[in-house]
Amino acid sequence: MDRVFSKKTIASGLWAIPIVFLIRLIRPIILIRVGTFLSSRAGHFIADAAYQWIVNETKTKAKTFVIDLYWLDDWTCNVQWAKMVKRNLNVYRFVKYIYIWNNFIPGGSRNINVHGDSSSGSRDIGLTVGCNTERHMMSFFSEEEEEAKRWLRSKGWSDGQKFVCVLVRDDAYLDSEDKYLEYDWNYHDYRDSDILTYVPAMEWLADQGLIVLRMGKRMKKKVNSNHKNIIDYAFCKDRSDLLDIWLFANCNLCITTMTGLDRVSDIYNRPLMAINYLPLIDMYAWGNSLNYPKYLAWKDSNTLLTLREVLNNQYTDSDSYVNAGIDIINLSEYEITSAVQEFWHRVKGVWVETDEGIKKQKRLWDILTRNSKYMENNKYIHKNTQISSTLLFNHADFLK
Repeated sequence: MDRVFSKKTIASGLWAIPIVFLIRLIRPIILIRVGTFLSSRAGHFIADAAYQWIVNETKTKAKTFVIDLYWLDDWTCNVQWAKMVKRNLNVYRFVKYIYIWNNFIPGGSRNINVHGDSSSGSRDIGLTVGCNTERHMMSFFSEEEEEAKRWLRSKGWSDGQKFVCVLVRDDAYLDSEDKYLEYDWNYHDYRDSDILTYVPAMEWLADQGLIVLRMGKRMKKKVNSNHKNIIDYAFCKDRSDLLDIWLFANCNLCITTMTGLDRVSDIYNRPLMAINYLPLIDMYAWGNSLNYPKYLAWKDSNTLLTLREVLNNQYTDSDSYVNAGIDIINLSEYEITSAVQEFWHRVKGVWVETDEGIKKQKRLWDILTRNSKYMENNKYIHKNTQISSTLLFNHADFLK
């Protein structure tokens, strides 16, 4: 046991083991479950805690006799989100030791909260959050709201002015954060994009009067634009964990390559565009999202994969695409800008789908919903989940 547990954990057995047996004894009357969250990665931490908060809210209304207790690691990826989780869920340090001993002593599976451990890949496959139509979510304190708005005003924002968060993944964060240096993250390279290819789209949005914030904690390149409505937040010295969460929770648009913090916009029901990402089946099919993944092309013929071929080649590491003879093709500046324009027009309610576009959309969803791999990853599909029409017309053979 000494090689498995620390001295502190072993000492905790004096009080934790009796509690473990007590909570098992009272299970027929009150079910007490213990669990934690993968708080080192934003996507998992945000999605899992939001999921559990919704479950708890529903459970409270149903007056079921279930009590869920949680613990968090001392280090979390975002201090503000950790604060909000602690003030909305039953989070206590001592729960960690009850959790450890309950796992160690056989027979405690019913007392583990399986919803707080990323067991579903942190995907809302059952529409637990997506079907929360009002999307009432953990609230900010009034002083937090005012601090965030004060920061925005200092950057030129006017109260009521719409703003958009743009999050484009590169490898700077995982390669610079001490906690992650022991890992080789090169297998994730297929998810990276060049922020400079997004600048024309950002400037187009800025020309519409929106404040455009390039988000991120650590990024490689700065945004090469002098537009007064574009803020390179990732390189602001006064960025903060509070702003990270508040901006994504309150933005009017979220444009993302799907990389963690965008899940804040997802759970707060902000219109979200997932663009230049892979694999396709990882789309946020449970929410208000427009999707335009990267292209895949056969290396030997340089022809783009059809939708059916894409669905048969869904990989989560760079080497697998290479071994399958597939090149990954990032979207061009023009394609990104066209898709963003479509997104904004859809959000404004002025997008008009052509008859041909309607036929293509129907054909696409017929293919997706009949594909077992896709439906396994997306058990239910939200009514507002869409594939970009720009993609369907740019890639003429996509639906063959």
